[in-house]
Amino acid sequence: MVGGERRNDALEDVDLLRLLDVEVSTATKTLETLDDAPAIMTAITAEEIQRWGYTSVGEVLEHVVGFYLIDDHILPNAGVQGMTGGLGAESGGIKVMINGRSAAFRTTSGNWLGTELIPLSAIKQIEIVRGPASALYGADAFLGVVNIITLDPEDIPFVDGTVQVGVTKDHPRGRFDIVGGMFTDRFEMMLTAAGELDDRSGLEMPNQSPAPLIPPYNAGRLDAQNLERMSGVVGARLGYRHPERGHHLVLSAYWSGLRRGGDFAQWAQLTGGTDDEGNRAGTVISLQQRRVAVDGLYQLNRELAFAVQGMYFQGGVLPDDRIDVAGGWYYIERRMAYRGVDASVEARWMPWDRFNLILNLESVYDKEDMPSFRRVTKETKQSFGSPEREQQSAELVDVGALLSANLKVLDPWLKVTGGLRYDHHSKYGNQLTGRFGATSHLGKTVVAKLLYGSAFKAPSPYLLFAEPLVPGDVIGNARLSPQLIHTVDAELTWRPAVWASASTGVSYSLLNDKAEFVPRGINQTALNIASQKSLIWATRAELRHGDAFGGYGSFETVHSTRDSGQVGYQADLVGSSMVAYPSWIARAGAYVKLPSPSSVPLELSTQGILVGPRQSAEASTLEAGGAFELPTYLKWNASLVARNLWIIPGHETTLAVRAKNILGTFGPDPGFSGFEYPLAPREIFFELRHRY
Repeated sequence: MVGGERRNDALEDVDLLRLLDVEVSTATKTLETLDDAPAIMTAITAEEIQRWGYTSVGEVLEHVVGFYLIDDHILPNAGVQGMTGGLGAESGGIKVMINGRSAAFRTTSGNWLGTELIPLSAIKQIEIVRGPASALYGADAFLGVVNIITLDPEDIPFVDGTVQVGVTKDHPRGRFDIVGGMFTDRFEMMLTAAGELDDRSGLEMPNQSPAPLIPPYNAGRLDAQNLERMSGVVGARLGYRHPERGHHLVLSAYWSGLRRGGDFAQWAQLTGGTDDEGNRAGTVISLQQRRVAVDGLYQLNRELAFAVQGMYFQGGVLPDDRIDVAGGWYYIERRMAYRGVDASVEARWMPWDRFNLILNLESVYDKEDMPSFRRVTKETKQSFGSPEREQQSAELVDVGALLSANLKVLDPWLKVTGGLRYDHHSKYGNQLTGRFGATSHLGKTVVAKLLYGSAFKAPSPYLLFAEPLVPGDVIGNARLSPQLIHTVDAELTWRPAVWASASTGVSYSLLNDKAEFVPRGINQTALNIASQKSLIWATRAELRHGDAFGGYGSFETVHSTRDSGQVGYQADLVGSSMVAYPSWIARAGAYVKLPSPSSVPLELSTQGILVGPRQSAEASTLEAGGAFELPTYLKWNASLVARNLWIIPGHETTLAVRAKNILGTFGPDPGFSGFEYPLAPREIFFELRHRY
């Protein structure tokens, strides 16, 4: 799907709200609300992105109930409901999509959540589901789904640009974000781009780190010298739509890339600067990916529609990627790449307004150039050691079929939903996942949901085929089994008035054959640990009086245990407690329109997140000789925004002053390689947005 929903055509592009509901209807049917959607989900609108000053999808998820992000200053690692992915997971436990199409970096199954993912100005809303959704999306829709819906054709501005200039940790920072285009009743065009330049150098390694690997030329240092960050993304969309029949054909394309200084990389830490011979030193992570997609919909009649989707994807490392090691006199050049095709055909049938059915057939082909590397001396830039082995490839194919239906048994008292998906994976054989649930409006103010879902996740090529770059690095395991999860959710939502709402719910998850890198000997080896159980209670309340004032508060607590399948001393040392994920998280935010002597409206907004204690991850526990807790911390953001400035007549300008982590909270956050991460530093920046 490309583009957003049109409310006058229920068979238009399928956003996540609709696909979870399988809502297909006549041209006068409107979208279902969050209350009616059979899922535990959150929708973040473009208005909220602007209000809270989010600069990335990762920042959005940080403030969503049920999510917790560990920032290693390269690619964030998102955990959901007490479960994290471990070393190198890169938020691979969730499925991130743009208009229903996966945006993952396929080699690691990871997701980029920064500026490099998508320009925020192109977003209509972000729809977030907690819990498994493989019954709809196949593998990787494991712990949750994040679907980014781009602007509707009628919402595309001629030009809408944002520029941010400020300071991060005493270093200048800058960011731009722009979208523009045009539309008619039949044609649309949208171009969008974003870029970011930032530097977090100067952050110190937390003193809780039991065993960092620091090269001799930086012995005794605690501060990072190489945390430069560059991100960029360019996107385009061209489409044709038939306004009367609902047909459409849309072509879209994205290129994105990132470059990160790696002073907190897993191979060695604090490698930046110069070595004893005066050579440039430091790890640099440099990656790119691109996608080209075509989406078509044909409305046969008022009851039946057919959709066809296809996407080509490609990605890998860039030439300036380099891994520095603690030895200090050489670095490593990596080679890895992937390319493939994701295609599907779908039939949507709605014989009457209380029942609808969807049938989807999908196939994914992924060709992976398995990771290889060569060692290069810093002084001569010549490779040495064993000749680079011939790069080998692996072909992974998944073919899936989905059947899903909704039935309003007694509207609005009872709506039931159900679906089954069958996948045949070239490496893991047959997989069957399902989802079942019921939603009910208990009177005019209360909505109840009871849901079950299952999912599987095929181990990423990185988990399967990783080669250790240095002693102590990761080792892949081609014998891994797929991970399986079962989740039961129950939620009550109360809306006593249009300006007030509250919800509370519990979720229980059982994860089997969890796959991650775990310490074994001197290396971290990809293994299936036995199981993990997680129980989360989450509640949220919100008040809103238009643009005048509003606020929200949320609290969640998690109890999770795991069975690592180990025996003996190491099992006793690590224990069965949840690691890395907080035992509780509290969030709150508020905004108010300030009185102004001029006609310019001013808005003050603030957000805070209080994160409870986290137990050290397995690698740190083993290095320290016992588990330890990382302390509670508070992060606080604030913004002052002046809207409706008509500097150029007829064109709106917005000015803002924003601050992130005002208190300069240090953290730390748990690491997975024998050291812990500092939190992102304080940022203060000015923002100018202009719309034509």
